[in-house]
Amino acid sequence: MFSIITPVYNAQKYLDECIKSVLAQSYKNFEFILADDGSNDSSLEIIKKYAILDSRIKYFSKVNEGQGIIRNQSLKQAKGDYVLYLDCDDWLEDDALLKLKEKFKKDDSDIVFFNVYKFFEENKAKIEFRYIDIYSKFKQEPFCVLDIKDILFSANALPYKAYKRNFLVENNIKYSNTRFIEDSEFYFRSMLSASKISCLDEYILNYRIHKNSTTFKQNKRIATIKKTFFICEKILEESKYKDIKEIKASFLKNRIGQLFHYWRIVDKKYKKKYFYMMKKIFKYIKGKYSFEPLKDYFLLNKCKDCCLYPYEIYKFKRLARLFFVSLKSYIEI
Repeated sequence: MFSIITPVYNAQKYLDECIKSVLAQSYKNFEFILADDGSNDSSLEIIKKYAILDSRIKYFSKVNEGQGIIRNQSLKQAKGDYVLYLDCDDWLEDDALLKLKEKFKKDDSDIVFFNVYKFFEENKAKIEFRYIDIYSKFKQEPFCVLDIKDILFSANALPYKAYKRNFLVENNIKYSNTRFIEDSEFYFRSMLSASKISCLDEYILNYRIHKNSTTFKQNKRIATIKKTFFICEKILEESKYKDIKEIKASFLKNRIGQLFHYWRIVDKKYKKKYFYMMKKIFKYIKGKYSFEPLKDYFLLNKCKDCCLYPYEIYKFKRLARLFFVSLKSYIEI
């Protein structure tokens, strides 16, 4: 049986489509846990309407605390053999659960990766996104952590994986109790705990991309990003793979990539504070690991520049590098 877990917060615009896609599954043996996280629109009423019509729907409602907490609470209630986390604005393909169930049965894996369709809300465009190409050598046969040690943490995205429930429970794999980047802890612990991982070369889910800006404006999120780095590092250090240099390098590349991702989208008034938070982490990395395992020229230079220069000079140097790289490309054309 599958347990489909969907946190819901003010999702009245998309919730019908999400729920209907689950109820329309060709594989019927599932429970659908809809967890309302204190919505103030009609989301809870929509959930109750469907729960009356189908006994496979379970729901509860609580005060708003964020997706991490509500996903953890939902997992405690889950009874299925397998778990699929489905966001309330996404929806499944009709044979999604059947294909996942067959793959789990065939390989007996802890985690199954799959492909998705990306759906762009603004223009209604739908494109194929082959997520499993990250581990392209293993499209047919399952693999383990040591098989992918150099790219272990290259697949940091929640909507592209399903899990064996006992695997999550026995390894105490949970989301962080934060309202922001709550899935990093879950991701690191699950990847380092898995004995066997599989890739399903099928399009399982429709991942909706909104026009809404991803810029974050809350000052406290900067502290959360810093805290998350050290949480993930601790998970690695407590694992049996802590001394494998390729896994350390994959860890650094993943975390540094995340730091620069949020650097790009942080609100302008917090840019300077965020920069000096990054500088402290990069100096810590340089002292403990060195940057050399990154083997990424552009990432390496950005880290070194951040360590060496104050905010204003760093911005100028990055712009200058971008200009000369663009100029070089233009001349070569």
